Amino acid sequence: MEYLGARRCVHRDLASRNILVESDSHVKIGDFGLAKLLPQDKDYYVVREPGQSPVFWYAPESLADNIFSCSSDTWSFGVLLYELFTYSSKSRSPSEEFLRMMGTARPAQIICHLLELLKDNRRLPAPAGCPAEVYAMMTSCWAFTPAARPTFGELAPKIEALRDGRSKTRG
Repeated sequence: MEYLGARRCVHRDLASRNILVESDSHVKIGDFGLAKLLPQDKDYYVVREPGQSPVFWYAPESLADNIFSCSSDTWSFGVLLYELFTYSSKSRSPSEEFLRMMGTARPAQIICHLLELLKDNRRLPAPAGCPAEVYAMMTSCWAFTPAARPTFGELAPKIEALRDGRSKTRG
């Protein structure tokens, strides 16, 4: 994602369903159907065409104003981490969790309800067995303000440190 961001590409659909596992230590991002190159004079992209969107993976600014940036991809990365630690269980999916938080809502009101939850600082719960430092990383990705979210350049060494720390404790 750091590579894509450096090339001014916003993925817009970063989710476990779009991750391809090459090996134990190497994954690839797939499905660039929603990806957009950022205009040269802006650090964000505004979606103008209607269509179905993975709203439960979207940042608040994407839900409210259709604005997508590297920061909104960071938000989605936090949701992707959540998916990994719930083993992509359907019953624990981001959509199921948020729908539970909303109670009964009509489909047309889902985006409004979701945005209200996020404004109230409601986030996906820590998955069972998820290390505290990983959940802290997720929640940092879910900062309401885009500028407060870490960049992929900042996340990469933290992920490496977590991975290296785990391999040292396992022997």
